[in-house]
Amino acid sequence: MSDLSFHYATLIKRVVVGVILGTLAGVVQVWFMDRELMYLWASAVAGAVYMAAWVLFTDWLRLAGGRIVLGAVAGLLAAVVWWAMAIHAEDMFIQSAVAGMCFGAAFAWSDQRMT
Repeated sequence: MSDLSFHYATLIKRVVVGVILGTLAGVVQVWFMDRELMYLWASAVAGAVYMAAWVLFTDWLRLAGGRIVLGAVAGLLAAVVWWAMAIHAEDMFIQSAVAGMCFGAAFAWSDQRMT
């Protein structure tokens, strides 16, 4: 971590991308699935949490376990945040956790293939 401005720039770029992707997912939920507006905000925050966790786990801490596993863990964290904001039903927690892990691992896999 010799150049902190580079690391913070990477974090900010990823968080902005996460907010944009999360907002798009939230718009789909609100518009096509007739959900409440809270789903939009929950998706935007979950996208930012995912990307921040992704940068923290893979670039800053360089945790062992592979990028795909770390992406799945970051997706799980984002799913917990989304669930806490949008829904308070126990059956949806399992669904959101599984979806978060799957989407997180898929993003990590695609990101790994691009580099």
